[in-house]
Order: sequence, then C-alpha cells, then structure tokens
Amino acid sequence: MSICLRVSFFPVFASLIFACSEGGKTFPLIEQKCGKCHTASIVYQKNRTEDDWKRVIHGMKMRGLVLTKQEEQDVMKVLTENFLLKN
Repeated sequence: MSICLRVSFFPVFASLIFACSEGGKTFPLIEQKCGKCHTASIVYQKNRTEDDWKRVIHGMKMRGLVLTKQEEQDVMKVLTENFLLKN
C-alpha cells in the first residue's frame, strides 16, 4: 500500500472507529477539513472556549488549512455548539 493511500485512509478509518466505538457523532465539514492532516477524532475529544477554538483554527490555517470565510464560520459553529468548554 502506498504511503499516500495509507495517509488518506487512516483519518477516515480512525474517525469511523471513534464514531462507532465511542458512539460519537461526526461532522462532515470537520471530517473533510480537519481530517486532512490528522484524525478528526482529535477535534472530537476536546472542549475549548470559543477564543481557544479561534486560536486553534488560526494555528491550523498557518500550517496550511484552507477554509473559505463561510467554511470557517461553519466550523466555528460546529465547534461552539458541540465542543464548547463550559465554565
């Protein structure tokens, strides 16, 4: 199996395992955008403040994440509605 195929297969596989084993809900935009460089399950395991999520997204964009303005708003909506740290 080529490295490219393994790299593209792993995030999908890991996300499916997480979704099935943890009974977790997955989000297509998170899977598509965040899952390109690492497993989306990393996102699903964290609860952060809104400001922290903004910093994370900014950091990922500095590392190569490509989001349209609308996609960024949609990602933030998913994160703040489902993975917001409650004080």
